[in-house]
Amino acid sequence: MRKKHVVLWLFLLCFAFVVQAQDEPRKLRFSGGPKVELNMSKYFLSRHSGVESVMRAGVTAGGFIQLDVSTRFVIRAELLYHYKNSYIKVEGNNPIRYWGMEIPIYAMYVWNCGRGHRIYIGAGPYTEFGFSATAWFRGKKIDLYAIDPDNDVSAMRDSNTGFAFATGYEMPCGLQINMTYKISISNVLDANSNKFSFYPMTTSIGIAYRFGK
Repeated sequence: MRKKHVVLWLFLLCFAFVVQAQDEPRKLRFSGGPKVELNMSKYFLSRHSGVESVMRAGVTAGGFIQLDVSTRFVIRAELLYHYKNSYIKVEGNNPIRYWGMEIPIYAMYVWNCGRGHRIYIGAGPYTEFGFSATAWFRGKKIDLYAIDPDNDVSAMRDSNTGFAFATGYEMPCGLQINMTYKISISNVLDANSNKFSFYPMTTSIGIAYRFGK
């Protein structure tokens, strides 16, 4: 039920942005640039899992392409590579290290504050693909994507989807300060997914530079 509510609110938000954009002359313009972030990630776990996830720092880097539909509405697509780090508390702190790629797409409203200053706020879907995920339990390193030959499944799935929320401030020179929050609606557990659930969550803050503005 919660997922349906989130989807409905995102649809209404995007629809409102599009309606607002139609009220102005269109000035389609592409721009883009690099982006670097410090991320903090963990997992939302099912209540009866008996374990706790602890947030730790990681890093994200990549780039974005932005389409200015009007002076108040933009669509932004990003291609980001990340290293994520967290702990699972089971008989002590058990680190999980994750390397992957994510592709968020945002519908964003823009406040033009004058003299080239802009404030962005928006939301949209994202998809994440994992390249490598390892964990350490009782001093033993475990490949979370390795297939268990007995059950023909891995401990975790290597992809998930969810929703991303972003806000940012852009200076007249094109330098940006951005904050994002991403929450998955996919259970990344493969083995025992019918009993427990792990939903990745990431919050981040970073800088970007937009060329061609």
